[in-house]
Amino acid sequence: MDWVELASAIATTGAVVVAMCAIRSENKHRSAERTRADEIRKSDLDAARDRENAALERAEDERRSRARRLAKIFDRELTEAARELIALISLLKKVTPENIAQFRHIYARPLNPGVFKMHERFLDQLDVFPDAHAIAIVNNMTNWSSMTLFSEGLEVSPGVDLIRVRYKILADVSEVLKLIGETKTLLEPYFADLPGLQILSLDEVRAMNEAKADAYRRNSEGGDGGSDRK
Repeated sequence: MDWVELASAIATTGAVVVAMCAIRSENKHRSAERTRADEIRKSDLDAARDRENAALERAEDERRSRARRLAKIFDRELTEAARELIALISLLKKVTPENIAQFRHIYARPLNPGVFKMHERFLDQLDVFPDAHAIAIVNNMTNWSSMTLFSEGLEVSPGVDLIRVRYKILADVSEVLKLIGETKTLLEPYFADLPGLQILSLDEVRAMNEAKADAYRRNSEGGDGGSDRK
């Protein structure tokens, strides 16, 4: 090999080395670009996921907050409904031919027609509760209306023999009361941790009714105490 061929071979080898170095550099650059692109894409996906999770958490916090407020409102009305039914059951058990006219007078008008006023107002917001809880809430309203003798008032059913059917009425009203108590139990966990709240069970409502009736009897001076539903 003469010097010309040697120089040519060296030049060719140098060109190959330079080309290979350029290729490696380009590959390294492209790899770095892909890595940066992947990192940016991952960062964007993570940020989007974080925003989505934050939005879901805010929505869930809002749902829990609304459920808590509604549960307390509904419990208050259920307690009032229970108070009415406990008084009704107590008087039904004492109905006799001698006092039936007085009983009819007491319940001539619809029994507390506004007792589920807030239930009706927020009926379209029950999606904050699980389906089973929402159904129980609605059922209490339906059950109340189904006690037509009292939800409509006895004056519209003058022909009903209350003495004869009172045990069936007692069973029906007691079932409505039991379901109200079950719903109160379902709702209590939603707001039980709120400070300063008095949560009444059916037994406590019953005891309060009895205490009120006893106080009324003690303070009565022979007046028409039986006209008080409580």
